[in-house]
Amino acid sequence: MKKIFLLLSIVSVFGLTGCSNDDDVVVSGDGDTYPEVFDTAAINFTPDENGRYSALVPLDPAILSSDVVLVYRRVVDDGFTVWQPIPDTVYLPNGTEPDLEIDYKFNFTTTDVLLYMQSTFALSTVPQYTNGQVFRIVLVPGYIAQNLDNTNYDTVISAVKEANGSVEIQTIK
Repeated sequence: MKKIFLLLSIVSVFGLTGCSNDDDVVVSGDGDTYPEVFDTAAINFTPDENGRYSALVPLDPAILSSDVVLVYRRVVDDGFTVWQPIPDTVYLPNGTEPDLEIDYKFNFTTTDVLLYMQSTFALSTVPQYTNGQVFRIVLVPGYIAQNLDNTNYDTVISAVKEANGSVEIQTIK
């Protein structure tokens, strides 16, 4: 009986102490937590010397190399704002020919996000798609991003809220 009591005591001590996830706290290099969600000001994509339409958005402070950046493009549809995940392809009807395609894409480093566009035609002919574009950038700590459905904006924001307690959307220029 004493052996069973001793065994139960040891098991209950381990059960009550539980596990701590203090190592899940993600901070930037200077010890401050960074904003998880922010909107860009309206971006006007301009062609570079190679004809690629792009815009660079700095991340200040830098994020950790284990973190993930997700980008969504603001689209107004029937008066409602919708956040479409990037990469995204927009198809423009072209009469009897195949539809024209515009691709919004991005890549990122720990210090910036490069937003860029590719198309099957001259982007200079559709300024409504190259000018005044607003993007929502979501910085997701790596431990959250592992099993996250990044195609669903609401799911992403819920996960960030759960991890952070709240989400404040900031605007950067």
